[in-house]
Amino acid sequence: MSHAPMSRRQFLSGRPAAADGRICPPGTSMEALAAACTGCGRCEERCPTKIIRLVDGLPSLAFMRGECTFCGECAASCPQPVFIAERIDRFAHVAAIGDTCLAKRGITCQSCGEVCPQQAIRFRPRIGGPFLPELRTEICNGCGGCIASCPVNAITLQPYGMEAADA
Repeated sequence: MSHAPMSRRQFLSGRPAAADGRICPPGTSMEALAAACTGCGRCEERCPTKIIRLVDGLPSLAFMRGECTFCGECAASCPQPVFIAERIDRFAHVAAIGDTCLAKRGITCQSCGEVCPQQAIRFRPRIGGPFLPELRTEICNGCGGCIASCPVNAITLQPYGMEAADA
Protein backbone atom coordinates (compact mmCIF):
# COMPACT_ATOMS: atom_id res chain seq x y z
CA MET A 1 0.00 0.00 0.00
CA SER A 2 1.38 3.40 -0.96
CA HIS A 3 1.10 6.31 1.45
CA ALA A 4 1.29 9.86 0.17
CA PRO A 5 3.87 12.04 1.89
CA MET A 6 2.47 14.71 4.16
CA SER A 7 4.08 18.10 4.65
CA ARG A 8 4.44 19.58 8.12
CA ARG A 9 1.82 22.20 7.24
CA GLN A 10 -0.63 19.52 6.08
CA PHE A 11 -0.02 17.47 9.21
CA LEU A 12 -0.43 20.41 11.60
CA SER A 13 -3.54 21.66 9.86
CA GLY A 14 -5.00 18.16 9.68
CA ARG A 15 -5.23 18.38 5.89
CA PRO A 16 -3.48 15.37 4.39
CA ALA A 17 -1.94 15.29 0.94
CA ALA A 18 -4.37 12.56 -0.08
CA ALA A 19 -7.23 10.65 1.50
CA ASP A 20 -4.95 7.73 2.40
CA GLY A 21 -2.63 10.13 4.26
CA ARG A 22 -5.33 10.98 6.80
CA ILE A 23 -5.00 9.39 10.19
CA CYS A 24 -8.38 7.98 11.17
CA PRO A 25 -9.51 7.36 14.75
CA PRO A 26 -8.80 3.83 15.98
CA GLY A 27 -11.24 1.21 14.76
CA THR A 28 -12.31 2.93 11.57
CA SER A 29 -11.02 3.56 8.06
CA MET A 30 -11.38 6.16 5.32
CA GLU A 31 -13.68 3.78 3.47
CA ALA A 32 -15.99 3.37 6.48
CA LEU A 33 -15.96 7.10 7.21
CA ALA A 34 -16.69 8.03 3.59
CA ALA A 35 -19.54 5.51 3.45
CA ALA A 36 -21.33 6.26 6.72
CA CYS A 37 -19.95 9.25 8.66
CA THR A 38 -22.37 12.18 8.79
CA GLY A 39 -19.84 14.62 10.23
CA CYS A 40 -21.91 15.16 13.38
CA GLY A 41 -18.78 15.85 15.45
CA ARG A 42 -19.71 13.72 18.45
CA CYS A 43 -16.38 11.90 18.29
CA GLU A 44 -14.55 15.25 18.31
CA GLU A 45 -16.56 16.46 21.32
CA ARG A 46 -16.04 13.26 23.33
CA CYS A 47 -12.32 12.75 22.71
CA PRO A 48 -10.68 13.29 26.13
CA THR A 49 -7.32 14.27 24.62
CA LYS A 50 -8.92 16.56 21.99
CA ILE A 51 -6.92 15.10 19.09
CA ILE A 52 -9.92 14.43 16.85
CA ARG A 53 -10.67 17.21 14.40
CA LEU A 54 -13.22 17.24 11.64
CA VAL A 55 -11.46 17.80 8.32
CA ASP A 56 -13.73 18.15 5.32
CA GLY A 57 -16.53 16.77 7.49
CA LEU A 58 -14.66 13.61 8.53
CA PRO A 59 -12.74 12.87 11.74
CA SER A 60 -8.96 12.94 11.55
CA LEU A 61 -6.34 12.71 14.30
CA ALA A 62 -4.06 15.67 15.04
CA PHE A 63 -1.23 14.26 17.15
CA MET A 64 0.33 17.70 17.61
CA ARG A 65 -2.41 18.17 20.23
CA GLY A 66 -1.65 15.00 22.19
CA GLU A 67 -1.95 11.24 22.08
CA CYS A 68 -4.64 8.66 21.47
CA THR A 69 -5.35 6.68 24.63
CA PHE A 70 -7.51 4.11 22.80
CA CYS A 71 -10.30 4.86 25.30
CA GLY A 72 -13.04 4.11 22.76
CA GLU A 73 -15.03 7.29 23.45
CA CYS A 74 -15.06 8.16 19.74
CA ALA A 75 -16.57 4.80 18.85
CA ALA A 76 -19.04 4.85 21.75
CA SER A 77 -20.33 8.29 20.80
CA CYS A 78 -20.76 7.56 17.09
CA PRO A 79 -24.37 6.95 16.01
CA GLN A 80 -23.27 5.52 12.64
CA PRO A 81 -21.72 2.12 11.83
CA VAL A 82 -18.22 3.44 11.09
CA PHE A 83 -16.26 1.78 13.92
CA ILE A 84 -15.55 -1.93 14.26
CA ALA A 85 -16.99 -3.56 17.36
CA GLU A 86 -13.76 -4.93 18.81
CA ARG A 87 -11.53 -2.82 21.03
CA ILE A 88 -8.44 -1.46 19.28
CA ASP A 89 -5.18 -0.92 21.18
CA ARG A 90 -2.75 -0.01 18.40
CA PHE A 91 -2.60 1.69 15.03
CA ALA A 92 -1.18 0.30 11.78
CA HIS A 93 1.60 2.88 12.03
CA VAL A 94 4.48 3.48 14.41
CA ALA A 95 6.68 6.45 15.22
CA ALA A 96 9.83 7.12 13.22
CA ILE A 97 12.57 9.39 14.54
CA GLY A 98 14.17 11.46 11.80
CA ASP A 99 17.65 12.90 11.40
CA THR A 100 16.59 16.32 12.70
CA CYS A 101 16.26 14.77 16.18
CA LEU A 102 18.25 16.92 18.62
CA ALA A 103 19.95 13.91 20.24
CA LYS A 104 21.05 12.66 16.81
CA ARG A 105 22.53 16.13 16.20
CA GLY A 106 24.51 16.10 19.46
CA ILE A 107 22.09 18.05 21.68
CA THR A 108 20.76 16.41 24.82
CA CYS A 109 17.02 15.79 24.55
CA GLN A 110 14.86 12.91 25.72
CA SER A 111 11.43 14.51 25.59
CA CYS A 112 9.91 11.80 23.39
CA GLY A 113 11.01 9.00 25.69
CA GLU A 114 9.77 10.83 28.76
CA VAL A 115 6.21 11.06 27.44
CA CYS A 116 5.91 7.68 25.68
CA PRO A 117 3.16 5.79 27.56
CA GLN A 118 4.37 2.47 26.14
CA GLN A 119 8.03 3.12 26.98
CA ALA A 120 8.81 2.24 23.37
CA ILE A 121 11.54 4.87 23.10
CA ARG A 122 14.71 4.14 25.01
CA PHE A 123 18.02 5.93 24.95
CA ARG A 124 21.30 4.13 24.46
CA PRO A 125 24.55 5.68 25.62
CA ARG A 126 27.18 6.81 23.18
CA ILE A 127 30.69 8.00 23.82
CA GLY A 128 31.20 11.72 23.42
CA GLY A 129 27.59 12.71 22.96
CA PRO A 130 24.06 12.56 24.32
CA PHE A 131 22.19 9.29 24.53
CA LEU A 132 20.59 8.28 21.22
CA PRO A 133 16.88 7.43 20.90
CA GLU A 134 16.05 3.87 19.99
CA LEU A 135 12.50 3.05 18.98
CA ARG A 136 11.24 -0.43 19.78
CA THR A 137 8.60 -0.87 17.09
CA GLU A 138 7.27 -4.07 18.61
CA ILE A 139 6.13 -2.02 21.62
CA CYS A 140 5.10 1.22 19.87
CA ASN A 141 1.33 1.35 19.40
CA GLY A 142 1.36 4.48 17.23
CA CYS A 143 -0.51 6.59 19.81
CA GLY A 144 1.35 9.74 18.78
CA GLY A 145 2.28 10.78 22.31
CA CYS A 146 5.85 11.49 21.28
CA ILE A 147 4.96 13.78 18.38
CA ALA A 148 3.75 16.82 20.32
CA SER A 149 6.68 16.63 22.74
CA CYS A 150 9.39 16.85 20.08
CA PRO A 151 10.70 20.44 19.97
CA VAL A 152 11.98 20.07 16.38
CA ASN A 153 9.18 17.97 14.87
CA ALA A 154 11.58 15.12 14.14
CA ILE A 155 9.01 12.39 14.77
CA THR A 156 6.70 11.19 12.04
CA LEU A 157 4.46 8.19 11.58
CA GLN A 158 5.29 5.33 9.25
CA PRO A 159 3.21 2.31 8.31
CA TYR A 160 4.18 -0.55 10.61
CA GLY A 161 6.99 -2.51 8.98
CA MET A 162 8.35 0.46 6.99
CA GLU A 163 9.99 2.28 9.91
CA ALA A 164 13.43 0.87 9.08
CA ALA A 165 13.97 4.05 7.06
CA ASP A 166 14.28 5.76 10.44
CA ALA A 167 17.53 3.93 11.27
